[in-house]
Amino acid sequence: MTVTTPPAFPADRTHSPLRLLCDHARLPGAEHLLDPVRLSALLGREVTADRVRIKPDASVLIAHRPAGPGPAVANPVGPTTPGSNDAGPAVPAPAAAPAVGATAAGATRPDLPGCALDEAGWVLLVASRDKRDNILRRAARCGSEVREHRVAHGTDADRGPFLLSGDMLGDPRLGGEIHRVLRRRSSAGTPRVLSYNPGRHALLLLPGTGEVLRVASRPLDALLQVTDCWRALDLPALEQRRWRHRRAVLVAEHWGRGDLAALAAHPRSMPAATRLGGIMARLHAADVSTHDLPAARIGAPIPETLTALTDLLPEHGARLARLAERLRAALAVDTPPVLIHGDLSPDQVLVSVDETAPAGQGRLPLRVVDLDRSGLGPAEADLGAWLAACLLAGVEEQATAFLDGYARQRPLPAPEQLAAWTARAVLAAALDPMRRGAADWLPQVTRRLALAEAVLERPHRLPLPVAPRAATPTESRAAQRSPIPAEVEHRGARLRVRRAWADDGRGLPLELADETSRAPLRAGRLDPATGEVTVFETGTDPRLPGLARVLAAHPGAVVVSHRPGKRAVVRTRDDHGAVRFVKIVRPGRAARLLEAITRAEDFTGPFRTAPVLAADEDTVAFAELPGRLLHDGLPLADGTWQRAWRETLEAWSAAVDASRSRPAAATGGEGAEPAPGQVHGPAAEAAVLSTWCERAGAVDPAGARTRGRAVAAAQRELARLGDVTHPALIHRDLHDKQILWCEGEAPALLDVDTATLGDPALDAGNLRAHAAWRELQGLWSAEQAAVVRQEIDRAAAASDLRPEALAAYESATIARLACVYAFRPQWRTAAQQLAATLDPAGHDAADDPVPHDLAPDSFPHDPTPHDPTSPLGRSISR
Repeated sequence: MTVTTPPAFPADRTHSPLRLLCDHARLPGAEHLLDPVRLSALLGREVTADRVRIKPDASVLIAHRPAGPGPAVANPVGPTTPGSNDAGPAVPAPAAAPAVGATAAGATRPDLPGCALDEAGWVLLVASRDKRDNILRRAARCGSEVREHRVAHGTDADRGPFLLSGDMLGDPRLGGEIHRVLRRRSSAGTPRVLSYNPGRHALLLLPGTGEVLRVASRPLDALLQVTDCWRALDLPALEQRRWRHRRAVLVAEHWGRGDLAALAAHPRSMPAATRLGGIMARLHAADVSTHDLPAARIGAPIPETLTALTDLLPEHGARLARLAERLRAALAVDTPPVLIHGDLSPDQVLVSVDETAPAGQGRLPLRVVDLDRSGLGPAEADLGAWLAACLLAGVEEQATAFLDGYARQRPLPAPEQLAAWTARAVLAAALDPMRRGAADWLPQVTRRLALAEAVLERPHRLPLPVAPRAATPTESRAAQRSPIPAEVEHRGARLRVRRAWADDGRGLPLELADETSRAPLRAGRLDPATGEVTVFETGTDPRLPGLARVLAAHPGAVVVSHRPGKRAVVRTRDDHGAVRFVKIVRPGRAARLLEAITRAEDFTGPFRTAPVLAADEDTVAFAELPGRLLHDGLPLADGTWQRAWRETLEAWSAAVDASRSRPAAATGGEGAEPAPGQVHGPAAEAAVLSTWCERAGAVDPAGARTRGRAVAAAQRELARLGDVTHPALIHRDLHDKQILWCEGEAPALLDVDTATLGDPALDAGNLRAHAAWRELQGLWSAEQAAVVRQEIDRAAAASDLRPEALAAYESATIARLACVYAFRPQWRTAAQQLAATLDPAGHDAADDPVPHDLAPDSFPHDPTPHDPTSPLGRSISR
């Protein structure tokens, strides 16, 4: 329904910010949109402009939201503001005629996020009659409410320009999709509007579900594809999926308590920024060769904003031209493309605050959002965007913390390149104050121009992390650096060390990823004596001849995992296109693998396990198991995450119960009770810890003391447990990357060749420790980790597991993970932090009652009851 309002009189504009905007628009009547008071008068209520979009000679588009509770604004008489001459003498504003059938806007709710659906809207001044007619036709067809106003005295009603206003349902490009959402939503209540960009997208919070819908004017296939890639790389992005099969609507959970921009003063925001820097380094170093990704939507090297600025502020034309020339000369645009965010800033990083943590302690779990510009592009674009956002917000320390985390895992570009990309980002955002309706947009814009000039002139004044001074030979020896490098140079390519393992007599095995191309995984060995790295030819391993054979037999096969000299996993397809995975081991070792799978048969039934399709002396082929790794996360708000873990742990409990009824199945016996040495219990686990502690000390001597205390604390807990009285089949390496979940099917279990007879509390403790580790890595939120622990504890109680055994094995896994991840450069620092969560009082390893070289057969039994409140009890909060 449309209503035409009476004409208004023209305003006598003078030189002012408003005059500049109106001259830039070059459309009669633009002042009625661009003057905040007249905009409110036009709509009959106080509103605030959220977005301003000006296309000279064509249109002015405003998105608005409520300015706050209060009476509607009547037609003002007098100046727009006391003493102001921005728009000249006041004139009667167009009356705000209510549309037929319209309802009163709901009162603004400060206790709820965003605003009500009927409180957000748009106003459009458009020169084209065809566009005006199309908007009105669409509104009539959908039953939407659109108003038409006459705003300029002397304009031709038939030739325009034309002034229209409406709510989100009347949005000519989004309204239809929003109508469908309202018709098909399953929850009661009206969605809240978190963000609205007319004609482009809207974010709607669904009441009662904790879900957020992203409604767009175009298909979101590319965004979904990029998001899936981020999550496949273990990067902290929210899962998104199509809503009701609509290509232009995605759904995700409503996550977090704010963003890093709003929480910049929080005591844990700087460590969070450092952690984010490491995450972005991992993103830029990721091998995305198996993903078909779009180019990042970052625009031309010279921002188009400069053209608009030249038209808006012609007196700065020469200055803007000089800036464009300096950027053109300074920007390196031929760098190898990597996966980037495309619009990185602190307000794109959601955080979840743990209110119970003492100030200065704990963590801010985070999620990176707004991936609609993400794709392949120069890594420098992300770094420059972050620096620009921090400089503009006046939080240089957040920029330094971020770059520090980045530099720990990936070299920073030269200061001149950082400066060029930072200046580019500042200029690209130069008009943002005007576009977001800021009253002081003009001085903000000119300050941004000055900042871009200063950054280009003084690149070394950027808030870069302090580079360590060159160490003397004596200091270098004292630094006890790890022999495992973060990167390896090979034939001009930079290979990132993804994983490493202990020296097996032939050097340290390395798994390598090529950062500069889409090449497959590589493998190599590090000589710890010389530091020299030998990189194997692609797809080869001297001790795994089956690897080259499998790859030659299956063109297009992909190596997904490779531990040199021990095993590799290849993803391929059979003649019918079905995916299969081939595990390659050393010649003659496949039989052991098959025997281990047979020992684990009690897992099959409660769990889906991968069927063996074929085997020879050094390869075993498995069918693919459908499902999603629990490691990757599932929706939390609708209960899917909890349901997946509950079903997984119920399957695990069923397998434990089944194996207890016939314990010989896990040992290969013929019905006899297993001998003590055949059961993996506290003594065996303590021996594993001693081995790993020694291995980790060789590659990370700087963290040896912390790990030693952690191992000693865990071994003290294990020493109190005694022998396993009710052994069962255990996985022995059970964690979130070993479990697949698929709606409507039993959970699937991977890599069962580690299974043995042992204490089932070990598996439960292993899962519990991994929940803490995923939270520390920033991969799971605190809420996700809490749900996992809750379900583990529920299953442990149902299976009559002793609480002290669960706690001891959790501590043992934490200590072991701290040792394992000492071999992985990108996680070494976090692994030291994980180790420090055990025995934080600093119990000295020299005072340990349990020596690190404890043998399983000499494991003592301490009859002292476990006291979780004692200094030797649990030091991690449950």
